[in-house]
Amino acid sequence: MAVLCALAALLVVNSGFAVRCGVEQLQMNRLVQHAQQRRQACLALGLLWEANDQEKQYKPGTSAGTNATVGPISGFVMDVTENEFGHAEGRCQR
Repeated sequence: MAVLCALAALLVVNSGFAVRCGVEQLQMNRLVQHAQQRRQACLALGLLWEANDQEKQYKPGTSAGTNATVGPISGFVMDVTENEFGHAEGRCQR
């Protein structure tokens, strides 16, 4: 009888562990999917900003020293700050 109880307890512990592993795996898959979506959207936003900036360079005036928001793409936008030397820094956010 004690052997059966020990076996039952072992099965319960293992099944609980398996359920917890499954839940954590699902959460990790969602995080990875979100990170991939963010990476692709931010890359596309960066390319869009570069294209817009190139177009502005050939028009009267300058884009240096300006702030711009590009997007949205897949729910993300990129806030771009450009200094007087033309160096840009973008922050991608939802």
